[in-house]
Amino acid sequence: MSATVNISDNKLQLSEDAYNKLKEGILSGNIVRGKTYTQGVLAKILNMAISPIKVAINKLESEGLIIVFPRSGIQIIDTDFALTRNTYQLRVILEREGLKSYIRSVSDEEIQSFKTRHIELQRAISTPSSQTNGQSELAQLDSELHKQFILSLDNQIITKSYLANEDLIRLTRLDRLDLASQEMISSSIKEHIELIDAIAARDQLKALECLDDHLAKSIKRAMGLWGF
Repeated sequence: MSATVNISDNKLQLSEDAYNKLKEGILSGNIVRGKTYTQGVLAKILNMAISPIKVAINKLESEGLIIVFPRSGIQIIDTDFALTRNTYQLRVILEREGLKSYIRSVSDEEIQSFKTRHIELQRAISTPSSQTNGQSELAQLDSELHKQFILSLDNQIITKSYLANEDLIRLTRLDRLDLASQEMISSSIKEHIELIDAIAARDQLKALECLDDHLAKSIKRAMGLWGF
């Protein structure tokens, strides 16, 4: 019995490892958007057996990152304006509901911590001798803040949908070097701070207004329409 359990556990672990490796390969761009691969090629790239790769493929297909064509191969989805628009529309719907819940439940200490971290980041990127442009730090802050809106709903189905959508958004941002400009990063930080201030004041209408404005500008940045 113990041996059977161990074998089953090992298979689950291998499948999870394959899923994580394949997903990160796609989201990092190492496994190319729009390109079609065979299971054998993916297994070789990831240095894994085909069996766990099959499980990973099924899971990633359900999340929308790949399309499986029987007898033809596995195509990594490509990105276009329609995908970018659709992912951000879903983000707006989910985050607006999450924000209403978050503003009622967040502690003063948590929201002040978010504000302090944003101010420190803004100060850091404004320092001439700074060793960072703030892109990775802002991405982390952005993910943490917006995800808290969703988690406050305490709904696993919504959370799962939101996280899968965030992966698609990450895919649309690949190769967008202009998103790392100091102007865009500073603008995003400013928008976040305005939103955080509204949350701290427990002003739901103002917070929703700030969120709508921030996400509208975010989709323009994502679609290369910033400044138009």
